[in-house]
Order: sequence, then C-alpha cells, then structure tokens
Amino acid sequence: MKDNLPYLNEERLNVIFDHVYNIVHQQESDQNFGSDEKLNHLLDTLKSMQAFNYRHRPDDTQYLFGFLNPLFNFELNSEGTTLWLSLILAIKELYGFSEQKLFTVLKQVSIRK
Repeated sequence: MKDNLPYLNEERLNVIFDHVYNIVHQQESDQNFGSDEKLNHLLDTLKSMQAFNYRHRPDDTQYLFGFLNPLFNFELNSEGTTLWLSLILAIKELYGFSEQKLFTVLKQVSIRK
C-alpha cells in the first residue's frame, strides 16, 4: 500500500462499491464517508479513474476478468461487469497492488450489485 492513502477495510470498500454504477461521483451532494474529507476525495478520485478506465481502457479492464471472476462471479458481456472492473483497476493502480494483493483486499467486499 502506498503511504498516506486510506486503508481499505470492508466498510470502506463496501461504500466505494456501493457507488460502482454511478459513473461520475458528485461530492457536493453526496457525502458518502460523512465528514471524512480525505475519504470523500478518495472516492472522487476512484470514480474519475473508473470513468477513464471504462471509456478508454477496455482491454486493461477485461484482463482483470479472468482472475477476479471466481471471487465475484461476473456476468459475461455486461456493462455492469465492465463498471466493476474499471473501478477495480482504479483501486489496483492507485494503490499499486499486485494481482495477489488485489485479490486479497477484494475478498473483503461483501456488497454485490
């Protein structure tokens, strides 16, 4: 994990993935981590990265499908799956996680949409 990034525990990951289908997060009207400004900015950053990944990096997001499908049981050829993978790729790259570390961290996600 990179220094000074918020620790990703189950609660924080579930808040992040609760917004997986909102392609653009609007911090002004939706304070998802209460008064924790750093966590709200983290969510904004991840949502921006997700949008970029979704629109411009389909091959990179699809690469994640194979090793994460056993964990999430994704649908094939689904826009929702691509949104999930785009957000996961954002987390992987922002935090600098290896595939194994990413898989371990994502095991904490209990939300399924």
